[in-house]
Amino acid sequence: MASFERPGRSGTMAKSTKALSGAAKDAYLKRTIRAEGELPEPVRDRLTERLQSEIATVSLRAAAVGDPPAAETEPVEAIRVGVVHARCAADAPEFDPYSPNVVVAIRTRGREAVLDQLGRIEDVDNLRLLAREQQLGIASDLSRPDEIRAAIVAAAERRIANRRAAAS
Repeated sequence: MASFERPGRSGTMAKSTKALSGAAKDAYLKRTIRAEGELPEPVRDRLTERLQSEIATVSLRAAAVGDPPAAETEPVEAIRVGVVHARCAADAPEFDPYSPNVVVAIRTRGREAVLDQLGRIEDVDNLRLLAREQQLGIASDLSRPDEIRAAIVAAAERRIANRRAAAS
């Protein structure tokens, strides 16, 4: 995920945007579609899968000052393939699957500090996303957050040990 500002036509800085791609984009789309409670679950799942496969990147902008707030019942048709504008991006920060960097955190702060940081992440999907994006192999049958956290730390410790062994 990258935050950036793009110069406007007049040379002034335009609104701040955040580009999402890969797993971060997929997680954003899943959360956004899940928020549409009136859709039946099979429809939400199909829509999520289709949009995740068809959309390469999503650009999010914070709503401009004075813009009317997004309606709670904003229709799903407002999602356009290619670009999604999230008026509530400033209110709901995106999950960053690279924070904390588990391998670096274990090496600098230790196992317990990392478990404490991971303990703040309650969503199983976000824990799996973190493990996948940081390339920390965990078993797919784990279902409880505490099990997944322990597996993430164990995978990072294995990677550190493997690197040390390769360097010697």
